[in-house]
Amino acid sequence: MNKIEKLQEIIDDSDNIVFFGGAGVSTESGIPDFRSESGIFKSLEKYRDTPERLVLHSYYIEHTEEFFSSHTDCLIFPESEPNSAHYPLDSLEKDGKLK
Repeated sequence: MNKIEKLQEIIDDSDNIVFFGGAGVSTESGIPDFRSESGIFKSLEKYRDTPERLVLHSYYIEHTEEFFSSHTDCLIFPESEPNSAHYPLDSLEKDGKLK
């Protein structure tokens, strides 16, 4: 049995799969990664706060307009479409395997 067949056997026999992926999974769909020179963190710099703070509830309360502007400008990608990595994950989720 080769490695691909062994992996398929493991998937077939599992019902509690967790997928750990990074931002790179969605770059093929036109969603930037976080840390590259053209990434999301770079686009958030114009809001003069750390990306971590921009998503906090306290930031929303204290800077509501900036909270919505940063999310609308830098975190929403309406033109994006699923890519070849998303479809198998969707299938595993529909089969009750992916948690």
